[in-house]
Amino acid sequence: RVFSIYCSLAKMGEVILLDSYISMFGMRVRIALAEKGIQYEYREEDLTNKSPLLLKMNPVHKKIPVLVHDGKPICESLVIVQYIDEVWSNRNQLMPATPYERAQARFWADYIDKKLYDAGRKVFTTKGEEQEAAKQEFLGHLKMLEGVLGAKPYFGGDEFGFLDIALITFYSWFYTYETFGKFSIEAECPKLIAWAKRCMEKGTVSKSLADPHKVYDFALVMKKRLGLDPFGLRVRVALEEKGVDYEYKEEDLFNKSALLLKTNPIHKKIPVLIHDGKPVCESLNIVEYIDEVWRDNGTPLLPADAFERANARFWADYVDKKIYSNARLVETTKGEVQEAAKKELIETFKVLEGELGDKAYFGGQSFGLVDVALIPFYAFFYTIEMLGNFSIEAECPVLVAWGKRCMEEKESVSKTLPDKYKVYEFMLELNKKLGIQ
Repeated sequence: RVFSIYCSLAKMGEVILLDSYISMFGMRVRIALAEKGIQYEYREEDLTNKSPLLLKMNPVHKKIPVLVHDGKPICESLVIVQYIDEVWSNRNQLMPATPYERAQARFWADYIDKKLYDAGRKVFTTKGEEQEAAKQEFLGHLKMLEGVLGAKPYFGGDEFGFLDIALITFYSWFYTYETFGKFSIEAECPKLIAWAKRCMEKGTVSKSLADPHKVYDFALVMKKRLGLDPFGLRVRVALEEKGVDYEYKEEDLFNKSALLLKTNPIHKKIPVLIHDGKPVCESLNIVEYIDEVWRDNGTPLLPADAFERANARFWADYVDKKIYSNARLVETTKGEVQEAAKKELIETFKVLEGELGDKAYFGGQSFGLVDVALIPFYAFFYTIEMLGNFSIEAECPVLVAWGKRCMEEKESVSKTLPDKYKVYEFMLELNKKLGIQ
């Protein structure tokens, strides 16, 4: 028996879970690990600023959850749950015993991911007729699953298993769907809710699922964040500078739309400019595209001289590589990490001050590419100062004067950038929901 225990522990190895508290997909893995009694290191991912480890371990989709076992990554929640069941096969079997039953369980778990997730996201992120259609679709899928459950206590029969794990994590989001969609799931699918409550009586489930009210609060915060992306703000400033009319579509960054995934399949990030049905991605690339396509509208954003254009591109790239990551660290960390980020951020600002010199704008007398690249971060200066407990103006007065000049003289900036106090309030709320501060 001692030898058996030793072999079991040796098989376990180091287990790390890259996850987010409110992720319904991450919850699946947490339940499976709890069902198997596996000890693991949990690492919370900031979904708005993904860690180098996550990007390394899941370079294809760059998404959570990722299970790292003995240094090897396993991605996609249903794949991970099956992996856990196979590796730790001597504890609480999660998959059915027969090949046919296993095939059926995988089929319906795939159905949940392909049908229920998208419909639920639309209930949460849309309004009007589109939301009503999504509600009906969502309820239709739940009723289909209710039929699969039948009179059984669990989808796996008398025992809680793979398909139960696949679906129960959506239960944490039911309150959010109901509140945004103004409907009752229990009224439409009472047997499914009774099943969910039965699952919640299991400690492995109740301890692994996110609190529904915290999920709802997080959803509200994430919706507020939509207009606060510095990279999206750049594009909006550029469009305003050129006087281009456009349709603005908000993206839920936690539940990305099918259109975003289709138009930016490489990075799956905002902003994306869709012009005549063709997508243009990456904010600086989009700004240059806008300047070239609408070259006769307003003042050019890029210089006419080739050397000056190259110089502008260099400094815009410098802004991307130096400011965002350090600003995020100042906003979301404390102690030595925050202090190091503050120091590097101030040094970066001073380098930019040197490039600005005594010019009105980085583009000289005219507002240009580097100004567009940097000015969205000005809306975050107050937040960085408050959370970092320092003064940017005291360290970099020329740069702050430039920011004020842009706000006062450029309507494209003043009408686009969010209020600095609202940015600060949002960041406080977001940090609280993420448990960062």
